[in-house]
Amino acid sequence: MTAPDVATRATAPAAKLEPDAIGVAQDTVIGMASSAPAVSVGLTLAALALATAYGSGPVILLTAIPMLIIANAYRRLNLWTANCCASFEWVGRAISPYLGFLTGWVMIAAYVTGAVSGVEVIGPNMLAVFGAQPKGPWDDVLIATIITLVMAVIAIAGIKLTARTQVTMAVAEYSILIGFAIAGLVLVLRHSPARSRSPPAGSRCAGSPGTAASRSGC
Repeated sequence: MTAPDVATRATAPAAKLEPDAIGVAQDTVIGMASSAPAVSVGLTLAALALATAYGSGPVILLTAIPMLIIANAYRRLNLWTANCCASFEWVGRAISPYLGFLTGWVMIAAYVTGAVSGVEVIGPNMLAVFGAQPKGPWDDVLIATIITLVMAVIAIAGIKLTARTQVTMAVAEYSILIGFAIAGLVLVLRHSPARSRSPPAGSRCAGSPGTAASRSGC
């Protein structure tokens, strides 16, 4: 190794995240994208409401408390050292390199599993949008693979393009959710309890006011 090579290596800047690459709003949207609002709400909200009824509200608020604590912990760790390796770097430096190595592999396995489980339902839904039906499982596999590769290319291209893509997807997701919420609220407000309790015509409880049927408490 020559002296110029040593000098070049010594003066090379340390690898680090680009400062101020994205704003707070974009960072928030990227964080919210991990919760996949459309998928999470679609898969869990109905079952949660069915199981707990009006008790679901307090449960959601209680689960928000540890999430806020975790978010504050991430904020403090990022103030200590901001690194794209995140938990791998933090655990490796604060506790043990061995545990940091295991943490990195656990995160890779979790992200791969989560990504596959979320992408596998895209194929049938995309075909249904265009009024088509899958001819076999390979149609779904092909569509999911293409979408995964596109997302991977966007992620490799850089954080700025990734942030713009996430913002666009989040706007679409939350627009759909808000639309369904408004439609559901309108249907509930239009519902008439008195009308729903009215006996159908021809039933044994049907009768005009003052008749024996109406006075019997039917």
